[in-house]
Amino acid sequence: MNEIMDVYIAKANAPESEACATLTLPAMPFEFFDALDKARVQQGDELYFEVSEYHDFEFMEPYISDADNLVELNALCQKLSELDERQSAVFEGLLKMEVSKKAGSISLGKLIDLAYSADCCHVVDTALNDSQLGRFYAENGFVPEIDNLSDRLFDLLDFERIGRELRQGEGGVFTEHGYVVQHSGLNEVYENMDFHIRTPEYQILLELADGSRVGLPCAELPDTAHHACVDCRIPQLIAAIDVADIQSVNDFAEMLQGMGDKPVRKYKAILHAVGCNALEEAVKIAAHTDEFTFEENISSFRELAMDELKFTMRDEDAELLAQHTNMHSYGMALQKRDNSVISQYGLVERGDNQPIQTPLEGQKQHGMEMM
Repeated sequence: MNEIMDVYIAKANAPESEACATLTLPAMPFEFFDALDKARVQQGDELYFEVSEYHDFEFMEPYISDADNLVELNALCQKLSELDERQSAVFEGLLKMEVSKKAGSISLGKLIDLAYSADCCHVVDTALNDSQLGRFYAENGFVPEIDNLSDRLFDLLDFERIGRELRQGEGGVFTEHGYVVQHSGLNEVYENMDFHIRTPEYQILLELADGSRVGLPCAELPDTAHHACVDCRIPQLIAAIDVADIQSVNDFAEMLQGMGDKPVRKYKAILHAVGCNALEEAVKIAAHTDEFTFEENISSFRELAMDELKFTMRDEDAELLAQHTNMHSYGMALQKRDNSVISQYGLVERGDNQPIQTPLEGQKQHGMEMM
């Protein structure tokens, strides 16, 4: 799946919070939910987002700056990621045509319709200007008035004029990939699309060597030695899953299936805090999550310092003292004192106040044997 753009997301109307995330679109469901967890955006919260980088289709930038629905933007990117070179040229051409006939902004819904309309245009990939277009039309019988000309007279024709007049007459446009002209109406799909991102039935989605996909956990595993993780409830373990054997991955998926959303957020925070990058280690840590404390409202040293002040005094006194205190340095000192870590998902520390990286005692594996 081709990457289209990176989006910066944060919780709207939360100026004191530094919680944020960068999400690459198109995103799979658990990737999407994971970014919301990092940004501390929960159901009912208002989301702020903006495009931070384009990997493809940069020409869209002026037309989606006002996009206000991240789910719809993800749907657009999903379709764009599926387009081949010719279809990408059609999308660019249709967008140019839309711009030429309409003043003002172009809606995200219209962009989605354009992306789904790759079959409503012709593309002449050898024509990048009027002269090349005019020669193409003349050589291929689209200008009947010159059918009987000799080769010598044919070469004297003003191909640029021919191409310009035909282009203007049929409303076509040039793109980086050739000339695009519309021959039928757009596929208007936006109004009937479902833009809800639902929690998948799987915990881990694998793509096998033959291109097929299997959701885990499942009762009957495919006989394969190669797989790639497409989506996972714990996205930071995708690389680890890629190199683990499929039985171990299925066992891990079974374990995740029994975890609620809040315990999973805590688990992700712990894995990030300890720098876990192996599936076997992740399984061991899962047996010890109760030995950690987790505060997902803390995303910065300043928030850690304010949390401490409000624990020891009235809120109004804490706010007053914060105005005269280096809260960043105070927060750093508190983190050092408690051996805590501010992960992407919130504050994590061990109940025994040992450093996060200290080996856990009596590690268990919930009955799982990692191969």
